[in-house]
Amino acid sequence: MNQTPPSKTIQLDQFMAVPMFCASLLFLVLVAAAVQEFTSDSIYQSSEISLFFFGCTLAMFPLFLGEAIAHYRLGSPHWKSALKRAFLPPLRLAARDHETGRTMWLPMMGWHEVDDDLHEEVEKAFSGPMIVVALMILPLLCLDFMSHFRFNINEYPWIQVIIETGYSITWLAFTAEFIVMFSLVDKKFTYVKKHWVDLLIICLPLVAFLRMVQFSRLLRLQQVTKATRIYRLRGLSLRVWRGIVALDVLSRLMRIDPQRRIELMEELISEKEDEIKKIRLQIAELQTRLDLKSPISPSHISSAAPAKDTEAA
Repeated sequence: MNQTPPSKTIQLDQFMAVPMFCASLLFLVLVAAAVQEFTSDSIYQSSEISLFFFGCTLAMFPLFLGEAIAHYRLGSPHWKSALKRAFLPPLRLAARDHETGRTMWLPMMGWHEVDDDLHEEVEKAFSGPMIVVALMILPLLCLDFMSHFRFNINEYPWIQVIIETGYSITWLAFTAEFIVMFSLVDKKFTYVKKHWVDLLIICLPLVAFLRMVQFSRLLRLQQVTKATRIYRLRGLSLRVWRGIVALDVLSRLMRIDPQRRIELMEELISEKEDEIKKIRLQIAELQTRLDLKSPISPSHISSAAPAKDTEAA
């Protein structure tokens, strides 16, 4: 029996799965490198190198736009999703197929249907690396704190490289995890509302980076007072970011404790039970409306008539 060949949309998805995943990951690495250079104490070097990495990310946009155009010309049902990702390339990291929108390609897993089982499997896969990141960030925070009070970090450039690279890896890990898990869920707003701290960790350095772009422009204009003020705001935003990361990391480490995991599971059960109660109430309300709107059937009328005749007799 001859099997129906896959559509051109599926063929393109299968062909582009690995290259576009690598491209989106490279895009994130370049952004992380820009953030890393931005956190450097060397102001002038930081701005120049950061803008270089930022320019590399801009040069990658035609690649993602080209994929969207290809799906549009093929008439792919979900070509608009590809167009949206062309303007936000990191979202291509865990993109769904453009034929049905119900399958996804991930490394070491291949193509899988997006469901609760895949969500649980990916969450378990992320748990190990994120624990490593959580354990790594704590000594980095201590080292960073000591560098401001115990010694001059400019005298030990290798320590500065370790701190900046560690923060860069942390940002990259949080961003990759958030994008993949966000792509797996159907209720996007609910996921963002529940994981707003992770979203803040991702966005805060980017906002600070935009401040740095303005800062570089002010330096060229030789407006030293305003430039110094913006540089201080940049440092403040990064300290806030590191504090938020520390709190989130401590929260992740607490989840390793069996007792804490039991408490989280009980909270999850309670949330699910509340959702089930709401659904049952909605079903009952809809059923009541149906009962009120349903007319009396002729069979009921005919069966009731002889009873009345018997009583009259």
